[in-house]
Amino acid sequence: MAHRHGARGRAARVRVALRAYESREFGALPVLADALQDSGCDSADLLNHLRDPHAEHVRGCWALYLVLGKE
Repeated sequence: MAHRHGARGRAARVRVALRAYESREFGALPVLADALQDSGCDSADLLNHLRDPHAEHVRGCWALYLVLGKE
């Protein structure tokens, strides 16, 4: 997943993902998807999952793990 806009943009994206992960409030995930796409992410699976209001978003969500660099 390649990203443009440097460390500052990455830090902002990670903050949004971490907030969703820790609070289990996933309403900002479509905004995260937009930010990832704007930064050069072209993973349709990731972007669609983050934007899908019917997707199962849980604390162990693979998409959040990917953005946060967790395994």
